Amino acid sequence: MFIKLSFALVLAVLLSQLVLPTVLALDEPAGSCPAGFSLELAMHHENHHHRHVGTHADLNGDGYICMKPVGLNNNIHVHIDNNLP
Repeated sequence: MFIKLSFALVLAVLLSQLVLPTVLALDEPAGSCPAGFSLELAMHHENHHHRHVGTHADLNGDGYICMKPVGLNNNIHVHIDNNLP
């Protein structure tokens, strides 16, 4: 019983070393935004009550997009992918 429990623990630790760097890498943006745009999480812009111009798709797969409010009362949001180095 002790050997099986030890093996399971060692296996869990080894597998966590493979998964953890991938999860941490998702938190880092792959690129930056042009002047006037703010870096935002892509998923936070799917269901809002304002108009979107551009794409809310995360084209480089890092989970972020760039957003700039424009128009009267900032009710239009321009979205582009964060692809600047």
